[in-house]
Amino acid sequence: MAFTILLTLVIICGLGIGAYSYFALEKELTAKLESKKFIVPTEFYAAPPTFQTHSQIQISDIEKQLLRQNYRRREFDQRLLSGDYFIATREQCAARLQVGLDENQDACIGWVTQDTRTQDVDSSIQVLVVQKDRLISRIFKGAPFEEVQEAVSEAPLLAQYIGNEPLMQKTVTLGEVPPMCSNAVMSIEDAQFLEHGGVSFKGIFRALVKNVTSGRRAQGGSTITQQLVKNYFLTSERTLKRKYQEFIMSVLLESRFSKDQILETYLNVIYLGQNGAFQVRGYGAAARYYFGKELTDLNISECALMAAIVNSPGLYNPFKKPENAERRRNLVLTKMKGLNYISQAQFDEADRQPLPGAPRTIASETAPYYLDAVRKQLTAQGLSPDGLKIYTGLDLEAQETAQDALRGHLENLEKNNKHISNLKAKGHSLEGTVLVGNNQTGLVSVVVGGRNFRMTQFNRAIDGHRQIGSIMKPFVFLTALLNKTESGEPYTPVTLLNDEKFTYKYEGQAWSPDNYGKKYFGTVPMFYALKNSLNAATASLGLAVGLGNVIDVTHEMGVTSHLKSFPAMTLGAFEMYPKEVLQSYMTLAAMGQRPSLSFIRRALNSDNVEVFVHDPRPVSTVDPAAVASLVSMMKQTILSGTARSITMSGFFNPAAGKTGTTSDNKDAWFAGFTPYLTTVVWVGYDNNLPHKLTGSNGAVPVWTQVMKKIGTRFPADDFPWPENTEKVMLDQKTLEALNAYKEGDPTQVELVFDKEKSPDL
Repeated sequence: MAFTILLTLVIICGLGIGAYSYFALEKELTAKLESKKFIVPTEFYAAPPTFQTHSQIQISDIEKQLLRQNYRRREFDQRLLSGDYFIATREQCAARLQVGLDENQDACIGWVTQDTRTQDVDSSIQVLVVQKDRLISRIFKGAPFEEVQEAVSEAPLLAQYIGNEPLMQKTVTLGEVPPMCSNAVMSIEDAQFLEHGGVSFKGIFRALVKNVTSGRRAQGGSTITQQLVKNYFLTSERTLKRKYQEFIMSVLLESRFSKDQILETYLNVIYLGQNGAFQVRGYGAAARYYFGKELTDLNISECALMAAIVNSPGLYNPFKKPENAERRRNLVLTKMKGLNYISQAQFDEADRQPLPGAPRTIASETAPYYLDAVRKQLTAQGLSPDGLKIYTGLDLEAQETAQDALRGHLENLEKNNKHISNLKAKGHSLEGTVLVGNNQTGLVSVVVGGRNFRMTQFNRAIDGHRQIGSIMKPFVFLTALLNKTESGEPYTPVTLLNDEKFTYKYEGQAWSPDNYGKKYFGTVPMFYALKNSLNAATASLGLAVGLGNVIDVTHEMGVTSHLKSFPAMTLGAFEMYPKEVLQSYMTLAAMGQRPSLSFIRRALNSDNVEVFVHDPRPVSTVDPAAVASLVSMMKQTILSGTARSITMSGFFNPAAGKTGTTSDNKDAWFAGFTPYLTTVVWVGYDNNLPHKLTGSNGAVPVWTQVMKKIGTRFPADDFPWPENTEKVMLDQKTLEALNAYKEGDPTQVELVFDKEKSPDL
């Protein structure tokens, strides 16, 4: 009697515990399903390529961009669908557009973006007409075709992450999965998938018998539903509790979703291998990785191999263990034939097919420093990047160009510069950064925080606090242009300064700034002192206009670092972050309109709700006419000053800038801008060793190489000078009278003045 009561209590308790567990797991599963916990990766998108008339392109470069996004090439006279493009000769292009083209217009390229709806295809075709000199002469959109000023492609997917692990994943619908691929994976993994309710008792019994007779764990009994639950809702521990949870949650999952929904999710999230540091997740990405194809294009043999890999991507990797992969593929084909999914003839044909010989896609982190900057911006704004779709300002081509330019320049210095070569032999690696920003939008398009992210993850472009040297000087001159001399006259680009050796005493100290090479020029105009980066003239000017005023103007331009009021500050004897240099120089390029710096255009959560949108509206700072005068002076730095190698190297678009060299030769800078882009370059050692480089030979070559590639995409326009300014051309006679002409200098210099302050010359 006691035993019967005890047994009854045990059964009741067991049922109670089971019921409690069922409802607890149901609640947990429902919560996870509602929050879409089926692996929602963080997705990063690059900026959409944008094309404007009068900018330079290579049609082959555009084609590479399109092919990278799996566009399909069509003939010039074929109807384009979403994701199609064509390249045509002048005659073919004229026929397609139904317009006349002159002999200088050489070819055209047209496309329809992949996200275009079928009904909008014809009206969404974009065509670039390119001249023989690579200039875009005309842009059309249609049909019917209308001439426009700009064409925009789509934002390419840059990277995916689960947490901090990089990922390759391309979500597909079940309709995009070839039936043979679905049949193949069900044949080998779960032949009763369409029949069971989440758990296959036949499969469990068969696996148990197989394991007992073989004396080892030779076969599992998990269904596709159980595999989905096990991998994405539970831990990998092998305990009875976890197996029980898997059992209950599989039944629950089947009650919540259809077989099609479960299979589609499984095929999108299943782990299918490792491409370097990148997880290959789902059939969409795996098809590209293993075969270089879209999933819809796979044949029976390839579908069978994909199903073979599912069981153990390491054991059945066709690149590393081809014998295992072929044997497993044969087993899948055998199962498919046994279930009448394929005929004997199809089996024989598929079994004869060779395995893929090498990885079709070698994944790499295209812009790891850029993504680091994006994550830091999100964190600073109180947002977690997990599960977001993040549309960045990253320009893929420009990023690659900058990375290659910096790496090549540093390697060249370590090979050919004796001092730097000796430091390299002692284990010291020269480092550098490159930042590029759009002056109108404030979006940063390039972040290179070092020469090798794998060697060091320290992002010097964002977190490097370095002395800036002469990069500071334009803010001293801008402060003067906003003020008057002791005699009450306004400062202008031709106001005379004393470039002579002097000593300044303050707080019991004596300070004597030295010019580079200890050479002094006497009385010179402001523009000449700036373009030649004369320390004595700049320091005396800064002291005359007031250090506090200089600090205020510098902060107005966008510098946030704390600046101390001491005389050496006028020559940049303090630290700034490269992104502050970028921000402040972009403000100069925009004539005093300070843009809001951002690496992100917008970010969406898993429900496609915007959680961040970049506001491009700038903030007005100081008098635009004063900034315009300064920019005209900074143009002389490139035309005939410390950065004159830029024009000598073949970059002729209107540009302005300033070199920066610290007094101890530990930091070399160049910050320069066109009306469209600002680019900042820094070179130095992390441990502050002197490299004996100047801004001219340390940073300018990188800037030049980058801007010759990406700066020439934009029209070769001059800066948009404010209405209350005027241009003044100084001839050789005037320059000689101002002590601003030396042999080899230009015989004419164009400067911009505030109309109310323009002098008689």
